[in-house]
Amino acid sequence: GFEGLNVLDRDNRLMNDRASSMDALANISNGTYTHQNLHADSSQGSGNDNNIINSYREASKILTDPFVSRVNVVAVPGIKEPFVTDHISDLVRDYSQAIYLMDIPSYDSNGNRIHNTTTLPDVQKTIDEFEGRAIDNNYVATYFPDVIFNDDVNRTSQDAPSSVAALKALGYNDAIAYPWFAPAGFNRGALNNVENTRVRLNAEDRNILYEARINPIANFPNGGFVIFGQKTLQQDRSALDRVNVRRMLLEVKRIVGEIANGLIFENNTPQTRARFISQVTPSLGAIQANQGVDQFQVIMDASNNTPE
Repeated sequence: GFEGLNVLDRDNRLMNDRASSMDALANISNGTYTHQNLHADSSQGSGNDNNIINSYREASKILTDPFVSRVNVVAVPGIKEPFVTDHISDLVRDYSQAIYLMDIPSYDSNGNRIHNTTTLPDVQKTIDEFEGRAIDNNYVATYFPDVIFNDDVNRTSQDAPSSVAALKALGYNDAIAYPWFAPAGFNRGALNNVENTRVRLNAEDRNILYEARINPIANFPNGGFVIFGQKTLQQDRSALDRVNVRRMLLEVKRIVGEIANGLIFENNTPQTRARFISQVTPSLGAIQANQGVDQFQVIMDASNNTPE
């Protein structure tokens, strides 16, 4: 049997988007590898059992295991295969401590999946294919299109998936503000070292992408390239269809959870409950003072802590 990487094939060796895609135009199709340079009896598996897809699925399982990991942002830059990304989306929702910046496949005007950096994506075809997946998950956000970064170190231009641009925005947002501020717009969503995008978006493109819950990366005169949206992939319209609201609740959950862990196995008495309230209240007060919430109330009494 064959269970490893084909080092004779560049895509397979790098475990990149083409190598992990089950699309008919990719290297994997119906479980076979069209450029494998291997014996005809060799197989890398199909679907979830494909060795590359399974590797990413297992890695994401470890990354979202609360007993071994403590992440608040998950990304697998450049990997767009739904066998992988849908699985990570489900894991992150179960983990409920992180947001997933998901890359989605791009399609050309004929509806063909794009695996290279030379074919221009078609905005409407990409939206149509994405909406057909019917994802509904407020722990996930996605962005479009992919970008071209200016690499100051090597003095060259580098292609990068849109999730890398989103990671940059979240990192900058958290450096100058807080997780509950929107990582978008000219103040916190500007991408200073992005010199181009895989396709230039016009105003209509931005609007239809945003309606499809895909956050556009757009260029503005004198404004440069900017992330101009912060929607999650929740379908219903509510506060949780915004990235900053989801991240604010994740931060609150993390803070309250850490305080609660310090009281595990303590007696369920009024004194213990009072300790919990005395520790949680100033933490939530700090979030309130920094514009995270308008008001809050901590309830820890016999009404939600019964003897059972």
